[in-house]
Amino acid sequence: MENRTKFGLLGVAAAGAGAAGGWTALGTYLYNRVNNPPARDPDREDANPYQTEGRLWARAREGFREISIHASDNVPLWAAVVPAAEGEHRWAICVHGYADTYEAMGAIAKHYHEAGWNVLLPDQRRHGRSGGGYVGWGYNERLDLLGWISWILRRDTAAEIVLHGCSMGGATVLMATGGPLPRQVKAAISDCSYTSCEAEVLHLVHHGAKEFVANIPAPAGILFKALRKTTLRKDGFDLRDASPLDAVSKSKTPTLFIHGDKDDFVPSAMMGKLYQAAKCPKNFLWVPEAGHVQAVGTDPDLYWEAVRNFLVPYVKPDL
Repeated sequence: MENRTKFGLLGVAAAGAGAAGGWTALGTYLYNRVNNPPARDPDREDANPYQTEGRLWARAREGFREISIHASDNVPLWAAVVPAAEGEHRWAICVHGYADTYEAMGAIAKHYHEAGWNVLLPDQRRHGRSGGGYVGWGYNERLDLLGWISWILRRDTAAEIVLHGCSMGGATVLMATGGPLPRQVKAAISDCSYTSCEAEVLHLVHHGAKEFVANIPAPAGILFKALRKTTLRKDGFDLRDASPLDAVSKSKTPTLFIHGDKDDFVPSAMMGKLYQAAKCPKNFLWVPEAGHVQAVGTDPDLYWEAVRNFLVPYVKPDL
């Protein structure tokens, strides 16, 4: 019955895309799939042992503290903090991607922590233990990240902060750097970010990502237009504003761009576009044979050497 209902809705949406009812049905269907990701299956394995070990470390939360704040639009947000030794002022904020939780950043957070850093691991809005009714593709989340930065600075005015995000977390980080940041934010690391929500959705439609769009017989541009209109009506923001590409053109924050050269979910070519557009101090790393969000586990030595070398002018990394 559920499948018949689904395909019935798709038929109405596709056939009536030019009419108000069909257009609304199409936009609502896409909105529910794209802006409301399913929870990650806790039994799903990571792509490599390095990242599996990191996820299990994060899941165990030994020595972690749980904290919460409210976003600027009053959404409750949750994070785990892994404190370092007393007197340590280096902080890494590790930001996960779409349809996952703070656990996805476990391997990266573990490395920072073992090098003596404080680590903050937020669940992005509409994920994990954080609230929120929709995903903003980095647009709303950039302001949430500012909230976590403020939380740190209220407790440690001498903090030296590095922002490190993967996938949509990388997009969140880049979008935050597109606006003013406190001087205590020393650098940013963006791992496999997309250039914009629009470009990523169009890519997924063209490549048949059924978890997002199923088999809707309509051009990609029409699908994004319907999604954009529904998002504006429901949530009050334009998905075209979810654009890391625009943000990096205004950024002054030193940024390292990382991407796996076998990433076909967020095309690796997007990293080149981001790097070229960035006006800040910058560098990049291609990780050979790495798929989406797999760079750190595919070649940890290469990954951390690049991060360490990049951070040296801005903060003492010891990574």
